[in-house]
Amino acid sequence: MNFRVAVCAALVVALAGCSSSSGLYRWVPFVGKGKKDQSNTAIAKVNKTNPFGPITGPVFYGLEMRVRVSPDVVRLSDARSLEVHLQLINRSKKEANLVFNDSRKYDFILRDIGGKKLAQWSDDQPVNQTQSYVIINPGERAEFVGSVSTRDMVAGQTYTLEALVVGYDRMRQTIQLTPAIERPAAAAQRPSPARPAPAGQKPNR
Repeated sequence: MNFRVAVCAALVVALAGCSSSSGLYRWVPFVGKGKKDQSNTAIAKVNKTNPFGPITGPVFYGLEMRVRVSPDVVRLSDARSLEVHLQLINRSKKEANLVFNDSRKYDFILRDIGGKKLAQWSDDQPVNQTQSYVIINPGERAEFVGSVSTRDMVAGQTYTLEALVVGYDRMRQTIQLTPAIERPAAAAQRPSPARPAPAGQKPNR
């Protein structure tokens, strides 16, 4: 009888040890914390001393997307194409590793107000079928540059420019563009006609 009591006591002690901070209990908050960190709110906290300033674009997987178009004011008479910059800023405390099936990592698509595609940057780009990667450390950024033609744009009309990361459907950002309406240049002033010379006076030659 005493032997059975001793065995039961040993089992109770063993189970208590497994539920202590050095056993199974330690892994439960670890797993829960990992799931919580995957939310945009958790991983997008910004240090006040961050060189990129406050978050101004959408955040996906801890990466903030920023899209900038050059020139800032679109004048169709001066620009045959628009230079587009896509920045991915790592706002999390972990390394971001993006994996791509081929050399296509990003794209820019210009559409009219009805959604019709007018230009796409990747249409003129060669594709390498080798798998590629982009690694962005915490507090750092990756920048991608492309261009889209303004050939089918009309001054005064509104267009949408979509920037996207290939293979990551949620990582898209759309901005609107409206080319400036330019005033026609003032007509060159014509020289005033020569006045007739007074009677009895010879005209100057």
